[in-house]
Amino acid sequence: MRLGYGIYFSLEDPLSFREVVLLRAPELSTLCDTIKNTPLNTEITNYEKFHGRLTEYLQEYLLHGGYLPAISEYLIKKTISKAIFDIYIQWIIGDILKHNKNENYLYEIFKGINTTYGSQISWNNISKHLSIEHQSCPIKLFHQKTS
Repeated sequence: MRLGYGIYFSLEDPLSFREVVLLRAPELSTLCDTIKNTPLNTEITNYEKFHGRLTEYLQEYLLHGGYLPAISEYLIKKTISKAIFDIYIQWIIGDILKHNKNENYLYEIFKGINTTYGSQISWNNISKHLSIEHQSCPIKLFHQKTS
């Protein structure tokens, strides 16, 4: 999908953190390239000057996940609506159903994740809240037998 200025984006593919930084602050392009190409144990000149902005962008990125509709809404309203989250949920459900997977198992897993929110997430913890046998491989949970 084209969004202007010769830039093409797919609404279904999230932007990377680097892409979000460049979208918000194109003038940080050189710094992003420097960070990308610098070993972790090497100090970057002038980084401290931009640390606050990059930290702010990272905190926002953790909220919107790089999805353009969520980025846009967050920048305008400083919140992300349930409607935007519902779009993402429908994308996930649609992707699973496209691959002949069982939607009921998906809802059970979402319910298990919601129930265990705030504690460590693992298949063992989630399985305690599901009707699905916990010994099953997580990938097999979605596989529907076809005769």
